[in-house]
Amino acid sequence: MINANHYRYLRYVLLVNMIAALVPATSVKGRVNDPLLHATWWRLDQHSAILVVCAATLLGSALVFAATQKDLRRWWVFVGCGIVTGDFPATFYWVASPDGTQLPLADMYVGGTLCGVVAAHLHPGSEA
Repeated sequence: MINANHYRYLRYVLLVNMIAALVPATSVKGRVNDPLLHATWWRLDQHSAILVVCAATLLGSALVFAATQKDLRRWWVFVGCGIVTGDFPATFYWVASPDGTQLPLADMYVGGTLCGVVAAHLHPGSEA
């Protein structure tokens, strides 16, 4: 059953995952560097990093929530969830960007993996 402690934990996980996804997404700062600037389906005036960071945060938090509900509280589970969250922005831009768009993929994958590993160690309750 979900109680107040679960809600506090979920808010904490959302914050940690948002930071883990935000760091690699900052590799494409500025509207002129937006990988989805010329995409036909992204017509909003905001930078597409809003979409990418929110999607990565929700995905990573759902993975952590599912893992904790299954009582998988090992360190490698949290590291895997953190790496998925941190690498999601690079993978999303790689798949969704129009052809010919230059992306700093190596920088985004390295930063995302490092941030994911750091975020995994910030999750409370991970057992070694």
